[in-house]
Amino acid sequence: MKLPGLDKLGSVGFVGERKAVSLLCLGFYVTLFFMIGLSARTELPEWVPVFVGMFLVYVTAFMGVAAEWFWGRWFATGLGYWGCTMAVMAFVTTRSFPTPMVVFGVMHALTALCLQGEKMAAVFDAKPDWRVRWKLDEQGVLRVRRSVTRAASSLPALIMFALAPREGQGLSIAFDPASVALLSVGALALFGFLASQRTWALMAFAGIGALTVVRAMTPFTLYSGFDTTGWPDAGLMVHGAGAFAGAMLVAASLPFLAPMARFLRHGR
Repeated sequence: MKLPGLDKLGSVGFVGERKAVSLLCLGFYVTLFFMIGLSARTELPEWVPVFVGMFLVYVTAFMGVAAEWFWGRWFATGLGYWGCTMAVMAFVTTRSFPTPMVVFGVMHALTALCLQGEKMAAVFDAKPDWRVRWKLDEQGVLRVRRSVTRAASSLPALIMFALAPREGQGLSIAFDPASVALLSVGALALFGFLASQRTWALMAFAGIGALTVVRAMTPFTLYSGFDTTGWPDAGLMVHGAGAFAGAMLVAASLPFLAPMARFLRHGR
């Protein structure tokens, strides 16, 4: 998953400056979700798991970029794509441009744009150590990049879908155990893939993605606990996040389907 023409942006240099801008954007949302999570303990306790989950995702992206881990820019770029998608979805559901979502979309687009290009790649994924350890050629690196970026873009959406509180089933507030299980296995699969590129993680991406799309089609009443006059389709946003997460997880497994099929046919 890559926007066309972005390598040209990277060729202009300013690697340190662009990395700093990305860290500034990521750090803003690390702080924002942390502060909202603290405030929600008394005002909206049922939403605390969502904010904590988002905080952990953005901390991971921040650390990945700051420490220059080989997958750091891919992970942060995935978050950038997720933010742009949610901003577009907010416009589609509300038929307006809510200022917070405009800022959200612009900052995430800036994060993704600033991390593009060959000169930026030299700081992260072009390092030879991890390529030698994983025994990857250029095509293998490209497949890993696509899978990590797509899986990372799905993670915040999956958190929103799985941990958003529901109403019904005789309970005033209830979480969907099936969706929480999907989130748990999805996060574990992404960790396993980043740690050792295990085949089971790719299979998990495909299975969890398909199940999440099906789950997103199941109707439920979203518990808000606050005035949603400006967001009449908040429930639709959550359903859309679930569908997006599922689609991205399935897409994360696609780059490796052909090599896996060749291995099964020819044993190599």
